[in-house]
Amino acid sequence: MPILAFHNCSPGLLSGLNNYSPNRFELLLNIIKKQNYKLIGLSDYVDAGQKANHVVLTFDDGYESFYYYVYPILKKYSIPATVFIPTDFIGKTNRWDYTGSVFPSRHLSREQIIELSKYNITIASHGMAHRCLTQLSDRFLKIELARSKNILEEIIDRKISFISYPFGRFNKKVESIAAEIGYRNGFSLSMIGRGEGNFTLAREAVYAFDTPYSVLNKLNKSIFNKIESIKGSIMNAYASGTIFLNNLRGKK
Repeated sequence: MPILAFHNCSPGLLSGLNNYSPNRFELLLNIIKKQNYKLIGLSDYVDAGQKANHVVLTFDDGYESFYYYVYPILKKYSIPATVFIPTDFIGKTNRWDYTGSVFPSRHLSREQIIELSKYNITIASHGMAHRCLTQLSDRFLKIELARSKNILEEIIDRKISFISYPFGRFNKKVESIAAEIGYRNGFSLSMIGRGEGNFTLAREAVYAFDTPYSVLNKLNKSIFNKIESIKGSIMNAYASGTIFLNNLRGKK
Protein backbone atom coordinates (compact mmCIF):
# COMPACT_ATOMS: atom_id res chain seq x y z
CA MET A 1 0.00 0.00 0.00
CA PRO A 2 2.34 2.75 -1.22
CA ILE A 3 0.47 5.72 0.26
CA LEU A 4 2.54 7.41 2.95
CA ALA A 5 0.88 9.47 5.67
CA PHE A 6 2.90 12.24 7.31
CA HIS A 7 1.73 14.70 9.93
CA ASN A 8 3.89 17.56 11.17
CA CYS A 9 7.15 18.34 9.34
CA SER A 10 8.85 20.88 11.56
CA PRO A 11 12.55 21.41 12.30
CA GLY A 12 11.68 21.82 16.01
CA LEU A 13 13.05 19.33 18.52
CA LEU A 14 9.87 19.14 20.62
CA SER A 15 7.26 18.43 17.96
CA GLY A 16 6.34 14.91 19.05
CA LEU A 17 6.46 11.42 17.57
CA ASN A 18 4.31 12.50 14.60
CA ASN A 19 6.97 14.93 13.45
CA TYR A 20 9.33 14.18 10.55
CA SER A 21 11.89 16.94 10.02
CA PRO A 22 12.21 18.69 6.63
CA ASN A 23 15.83 17.61 6.16
CA ARG A 24 14.96 13.98 6.75
CA PHE A 25 11.94 14.34 4.47
CA GLU A 26 14.06 15.60 1.55
CA LEU A 27 16.58 12.81 2.11
CA LEU A 28 13.77 10.26 2.11
CA LEU A 29 12.37 11.58 -1.18
CA ASN A 30 15.71 11.12 -2.90
CA ILE A 31 16.08 7.59 -1.55
CA ILE A 32 12.56 6.65 -2.68
CA LYS A 33 13.26 8.02 -6.17
CA LYS A 34 16.52 6.04 -6.39
CA GLN A 35 14.54 2.86 -5.65
CA ASN A 36 12.62 3.40 -8.92
CA TYR A 37 9.38 4.37 -7.26
CA LYS A 38 7.31 6.97 -9.08
CA LEU A 39 5.85 9.72 -6.88
CA ILE A 40 2.39 10.61 -8.19
CA GLY A 41 -0.74 12.45 -7.09
CA LEU A 42 -3.54 10.81 -5.16
CA SER A 43 -6.10 11.04 -7.99
CA ASP A 44 -3.61 9.53 -10.44
CA TYR A 45 -2.88 6.72 -7.98
CA VAL A 46 -6.56 5.86 -7.63
CA ASP A 47 -7.14 6.10 -11.39
CA ALA A 48 -4.07 4.02 -12.28
CA GLY A 49 -5.22 1.02 -10.25
CA GLN A 50 -2.78 1.50 -7.34
CA LYS A 51 0.34 0.05 -8.91
CA ALA A 52 3.09 -1.25 -6.63
CA ASN A 53 5.78 1.08 -7.99
CA HIS A 54 3.68 4.20 -7.41
CA VAL A 55 4.04 6.17 -4.19
CA VAL A 56 1.73 8.92 -2.94
CA LEU A 57 2.57 11.52 -0.29
CA THR A 58 -0.25 12.59 2.03
CA PHE A 59 -0.18 14.92 5.04
CA ASP A 60 -2.81 14.83 7.77
CA ASP A 61 -3.87 17.77 9.96
CA GLY A 62 -2.92 20.61 7.60
CA TYR A 63 -0.09 22.02 9.70
CA GLU A 64 1.46 25.32 8.67
CA SER A 65 4.85 23.58 8.70
CA PHE A 66 3.79 21.99 5.40
CA TYR A 67 3.67 25.41 3.76
CA TYR A 68 7.02 26.64 5.09
CA TYR A 69 9.10 23.46 4.90
CA VAL A 70 7.52 20.73 2.76
CA TYR A 71 5.98 22.82 -0.01
CA PRO A 72 9.36 24.30 -1.14
CA ILE A 73 10.87 20.81 -1.28
CA LEU A 74 7.97 19.47 -3.34
CA LYS A 75 8.27 22.40 -5.76
CA LYS A 76 12.02 21.82 -6.05
CA TYR A 77 11.46 18.25 -7.26
CA SER A 78 8.05 18.79 -8.96
CA ILE A 79 6.38 16.22 -6.70
CA PRO A 80 2.62 16.28 -5.97
CA ALA A 81 1.06 15.70 -2.56
CA THR A 82 -2.28 15.80 -0.74
CA VAL A 83 -3.03 17.75 2.45
CA PHE A 84 -6.00 16.76 4.61
CA ILE A 85 -7.34 19.75 6.55
CA PRO A 86 -9.55 19.95 9.68
CA THR A 87 -11.56 23.05 8.80
CA ASP A 88 -12.37 24.27 12.32
CA PHE A 89 -8.67 24.93 12.87
CA ILE A 90 -7.76 26.77 9.67
CA GLY A 91 -5.38 29.55 10.73
CA LYS A 92 -5.49 28.37 14.37
CA THR A 93 -3.39 26.17 16.63
CA ASN A 94 -3.95 22.46 17.23
CA ARG A 95 -6.31 22.71 20.20
CA TRP A 96 -7.89 19.39 19.16
CA ASP A 97 -4.71 17.67 20.40
CA TYR A 98 -4.36 17.79 24.20
CA THR A 99 -0.56 18.15 23.77
CA GLY A 100 -1.23 21.27 21.71
CA SER A 101 -1.66 23.31 24.88
CA VAL A 102 1.97 22.53 25.76
CA PHE A 103 3.53 22.42 22.28
CA PRO A 104 1.13 24.35 20.04
CA SER A 105 1.44 24.05 16.25
CA ARG A 106 -0.36 26.36 13.86
CA HIS A 107 -2.52 25.10 11.01
CA LEU A 108 -2.60 26.43 7.45
CA SER A 109 -4.41 29.72 6.81
CA ARG A 110 -7.00 30.29 4.09
CA GLU A 111 -4.46 32.21 2.00
CA GLN A 112 -1.91 29.43 2.26
CA ILE A 113 -4.48 26.81 1.31
CA ILE A 114 -5.45 28.82 -1.77
CA GLU A 115 -1.82 29.14 -2.84
CA LEU A 116 -1.16 25.42 -2.35
CA SER A 117 -4.25 24.49 -4.36
CA LYS A 118 -2.93 26.47 -7.32
CA TYR A 119 0.21 24.37 -7.38
CA ASN A 120 0.43 20.57 -7.49
CA ILE A 121 -1.11 20.13 -4.04
CA THR A 122 -4.48 18.39 -3.62
CA ILE A 123 -6.59 19.88 -0.83
CA ALA A 124 -8.80 17.37 0.97
CA SER A 125 -10.90 17.05 4.12
CA HIS A 126 -9.88 15.85 7.57
CA GLY A 127 -13.31 16.59 9.00
CA MET A 128 -14.15 19.77 10.88
CA ALA A 129 -12.86 19.43 14.45
CA HIS A 130 -10.64 16.33 14.25
CA ARG A 131 -13.29 14.24 15.96
CA CYS A 132 -13.37 10.46 15.97
CA LEU A 133 -16.09 9.98 13.35
CA THR A 134 -17.19 6.54 14.55
CA GLN A 135 -18.42 8.08 17.82
CA LEU A 136 -20.75 10.62 16.20
CA SER A 137 -24.49 10.30 15.70
CA ASP A 138 -25.77 10.20 12.11
CA ARG A 139 -26.77 13.87 12.29
CA PHE A 140 -23.43 15.14 13.59
CA LEU A 141 -21.49 12.83 11.29
CA LYS A 142 -23.27 14.30 8.26
CA ILE A 143 -22.54 17.83 9.51
CA GLU A 144 -18.86 17.00 10.12
CA LEU A 145 -18.39 15.49 6.66
CA ALA A 146 -20.53 17.87 4.62
CA ARG A 147 -19.48 21.18 6.16
CA SER A 148 -15.78 20.42 5.99
CA LYS A 149 -16.18 19.57 2.31
CA ASN A 150 -18.24 22.69 1.59
CA ILE A 151 -15.87 25.01 3.45
CA LEU A 152 -12.83 23.77 1.54
CA GLU A 153 -14.68 23.94 -1.78
CA GLU A 154 -15.60 27.55 -1.04
CA ILE A 155 -11.98 28.39 -0.20
CA ILE A 156 -10.31 26.87 -3.27
CA ASP A 157 -13.29 27.01 -5.67
CA ARG A 158 -12.73 23.38 -6.60
CA LYS A 159 -14.37 20.06 -5.80
CA ILE A 160 -13.14 18.19 -2.72
CA SER A 161 -13.02 14.46 -3.49
CA PHE A 162 -11.09 12.87 -0.63
CA ILE A 163 -11.30 12.58 3.14
CA SER A 164 -8.83 11.22 5.66
CA TYR A 165 -10.63 9.95 8.75
CA PRO A 166 -9.22 11.50 11.95
CA PHE A 167 -7.20 8.93 13.93
CA GLY A 168 -7.78 6.57 10.97
CA ARG A 169 -11.07 5.45 12.54
CA PHE A 170 -14.02 4.54 10.29
CA ASN A 171 -16.84 2.01 9.95
CA LYS A 172 -19.54 1.15 7.42
CA LYS A 173 -21.71 4.08 8.51
CA VAL A 174 -18.86 6.57 8.09
CA GLU A 175 -18.09 5.20 4.61
CA SER A 176 -21.75 5.22 3.58
CA ILE A 177 -22.38 8.80 4.63
CA ALA A 178 -19.08 10.00 3.14
CA ALA A 179 -20.06 8.46 -0.20
CA GLU A 180 -23.57 9.91 0.07
CA ILE A 181 -22.17 13.41 0.62
CA GLY A 182 -20.00 13.12 -2.47
CA TYR A 183 -16.53 12.04 -1.46
CA ARG A 184 -14.79 9.81 -3.96
CA ASN A 185 -12.58 7.93 -1.49
CA GLY A 186 -11.75 7.82 2.19
CA PHE A 187 -8.36 7.06 3.73
CA SER A 188 -7.41 5.26 6.91
CA LEU A 189 -4.14 3.82 8.24
CA SER A 190 -2.55 0.43 7.59
CA MET A 191 -3.45 -1.20 10.91
CA ILE A 192 -7.11 -0.27 10.39
CA GLY A 193 -7.14 -1.26 6.74
CA ARG A 194 -9.37 -0.92 3.73
CA GLY A 195 -13.11 -0.58 3.67
CA GLU A 196 -15.68 -2.38 1.60
CA GLY A 197 -15.74 -1.77 -2.13
CA ASN A 198 -12.31 -0.10 -2.05
CA PHE A 199 -13.90 3.18 -0.93
CA THR A 200 -11.49 3.49 1.98
CA LEU A 201 -7.78 2.95 1.24
CA ALA A 202 -5.12 2.30 3.86
CA ARG A 203 -1.92 4.30 4.23
CA GLU A 204 1.39 3.77 6.00
CA ALA A 205 2.10 6.41 8.65
CA VAL A 206 5.61 7.83 8.96
CA TYR A 207 6.80 8.72 12.46
CA ALA A 208 9.77 10.56 13.97
CA PHE A 209 11.63 7.32 14.69
CA ASP A 210 11.30 5.99 11.12
CA THR A 211 14.47 5.64 9.06
CA PRO A 212 14.60 5.63 5.26
CA TYR A 213 15.04 1.86 5.50
CA SER A 214 11.90 1.40 7.60
CA VAL A 215 9.91 3.65 5.25
CA LEU A 216 11.02 1.54 2.27
CA ASN A 217 9.80 -1.51 4.18
CA LYS A 218 6.41 0.17 4.48
CA LEU A 219 6.26 0.29 0.67
CA ASN A 220 6.82 -3.38 -0.08
CA LYS A 221 5.10 -6.66 0.79
CA SER A 222 7.96 -8.41 2.59
CA ILE A 223 7.95 -9.74 6.13
CA PHE A 224 9.42 -6.40 7.21
CA ASN A 225 6.27 -4.68 5.98
CA LYS A 226 4.29 -6.70 8.52
CA ILE A 227 6.68 -5.54 11.23
CA GLU A 228 6.10 -1.94 10.20
CA SER A 229 2.33 -2.50 10.42
CA ILE A 230 2.73 -3.80 13.97
CA LYS A 231 4.76 -0.73 14.88
CA GLY A 232 2.02 1.41 13.34
CA SER A 233 -0.63 -0.38 15.38
CA ILE A 234 1.26 0.35 18.58
CA MET A 235 1.61 4.02 17.68
CA ASN A 236 -2.03 4.34 16.66
CA ALA A 237 -3.10 2.86 19.99
CA TYR A 238 -1.92 6.09 21.58
CA ALA A 239 -4.59 7.90 19.57
CA SER A 240 -7.17 6.24 21.80
CA GLY A 241 -5.80 8.36 24.62
CA THR A 242 -6.29 11.55 22.62
CA ILE A 243 -9.83 10.51 21.71
CA PHE A 244 -10.63 9.73 25.36
CA LEU A 245 -9.20 13.00 26.68
CA ASN A 246 -10.97 15.01 23.99
CA ASN A 247 -14.23 13.37 24.96
CA LEU A 248 -13.61 14.38 28.57
CA ARG A 249 -13.03 17.93 27.37
CA GLY A 250 -16.40 17.87 25.61
CA LYS A 251 -15.10 17.71 22.04
CA LYS A 252 -17.23 14.76 21.02
